[in-house]
Amino acid sequence: MNTKQTAPGAGRLSPNAILALVSVPIFIGALDLTVISAVLPALMADLGIPAQTGLNDAAWMVSGYLLAYTISMTFMGRVSDIWGRQRVLLLGLAIFMLGSIWVALAPGWPAQLVQWLLRRTLHLRPDSGFLKLYVLIAGRVVQAFGAGALVPVSMALIGDVFPAQQRAVPLGIIAGVDTAGWVLGHLYGGVMVQYFAWPVLFWLNVPLAGAALLVLARWLPAGRPQPRGMRFDWGGALLVSLMLVALNLALNTGADAAPGSPMPAVAAAFSPGWLLVAGGALLAFVLVEWRSAQPLLNLGAFRNRAFSAATLLNLLLGFCLMVGLVSVPLYINTVTTIMQRLEPQRAALLTGYLLSAFTLPMALAAIGGGWVAQRAGNRAAALLGCALGAAGLLAMSRWQVQHSAAIHALFTQGPRGLLGQAQLQQGAAFVAGSLLLAGSGLGLTLAPITTTVVDAVPEGERGSAAALVIIMRLIGMSVSVSAMTTYGLERSHALLLAGTAGMQLADFAAQVQVLVNSTTQVIDEMALIAALVCALALPIAAALQRRTAPGTAE
Repeated sequence: MNTKQTAPGAGRLSPNAILALVSVPIFIGALDLTVISAVLPALMADLGIPAQTGLNDAAWMVSGYLLAYTISMTFMGRVSDIWGRQRVLLLGLAIFMLGSIWVALAPGWPAQLVQWLLRRTLHLRPDSGFLKLYVLIAGRVVQAFGAGALVPVSMALIGDVFPAQQRAVPLGIIAGVDTAGWVLGHLYGGVMVQYFAWPVLFWLNVPLAGAALLVLARWLPAGRPQPRGMRFDWGGALLVSLMLVALNLALNTGADAAPGSPMPAVAAAFSPGWLLVAGGALLAFVLVEWRSAQPLLNLGAFRNRAFSAATLLNLLLGFCLMVGLVSVPLYINTVTTIMQRLEPQRAALLTGYLLSAFTLPMALAAIGGGWVAQRAGNRAAALLGCALGAAGLLAMSRWQVQHSAAIHALFTQGPRGLLGQAQLQQGAAFVAGSLLLAGSGLGLTLAPITTTVVDAVPEGERGSAAALVIIMRLIGMSVSVSAMTTYGLERSHALLLAGTAGMQLADFAAQVQVLVNSTTQVIDEMALIAALVCALALPIAAALQRRTAPGTAE
């Protein structure tokens, strides 16, 4: 493709070569984002944490990572505007490597050291399994702080080296590579856990990230030197971080505390207070940013209608995306595992395969979305994506218990195992088709949203703007995983109580069937909620511009 001259300091490599280089760390960070969902059942079993009582705590392996990932972006996107893209990318990879080592070692001497310190200093004897889980969560947080720098800084760099009229496709490629990491994360985790203990997956991050660090240090240009007088807005960063933490804690409510697990009880007890803290921090952040000469985020950009619409749109679509990512593991690890009597390792592998029907089309559609946006405009690409996404999620809300047999047959016997069995063929096609449609729709929106935001700001603010567009999606994902976990646990509890009322303790088979039916109904209801949210995003997508020059409004 034709490209303009690169930014100062980037003349050694072409923009396309820079695009290829920055795709490496993006892929590695995305790989680790989803690998945890494939190995979570084996991890919880290894730590001795029952799924029935430890789900809310284990969810912090996902939501804690997303929260730290989001907070890191608030720092690193802007830091790259000041300090340089290359330095921040290398720093992010180094922190990610440290976090990977921490997670791999966590159940061993790190957990033993924390347990010894708690006994010696506070005279506490916490449950061993949950203590190891919390140490693991801390390691995941460190990983996320490093990985949080990779995508926004790379997007800002692409905005620096590609002209405005040619950014949609490379930004779509970045989104596609990021999503491809999700795809292989599930499959990679599901396959590897068949042969290796789960810590091996995190040990393998070290040489992969180390190789990427060396390549980027050698070949990625240092970029534009730091302008005089630029400084980081620490007050704004602290306030937005406080807001994100308080919001996430406020949303993690509604679950009964598990034995030995204080986290759900603490969150539930302080939910109204955390909401007030989040609201107060947001208000203080807005006031500080309006008065700051060099704000973390230029709030004046929100005067651009398309910029505001794109950020809100990404928030809503992030909510829908997480529902899709959660529905498959929940369905496989409960409905299919119980009905088809799957072992945890087989369930993890099946989860990875089935999720690829959602995430692989999303990765390909992200690149296609850039192509559509570059030719038909950002508005058309986003509208098409929202419509397809809503249709796919609506179809997912019609999943049934008997579909588990079709999924299992397809997984164990391949397409030939479905020959001559019309019901199984229809079930497998319906489940895979709904995931394909939902993933394709959500993927189509990624490039037009990112292009709209990056085009709306000058070069010196692209790091923070690129961070914002991902932050909004991840806030939506964090809200989704927290709200849907709370909703799912409460709704499942209510359905189980209603379904087992009057049953004898000996009616074990009937009670298991009630559990399966209740779980399927909860999954369907969550998908329906996401479909409605995706439909509500359509008028917001209509507010995106067709095409704009950098820094101009429609």
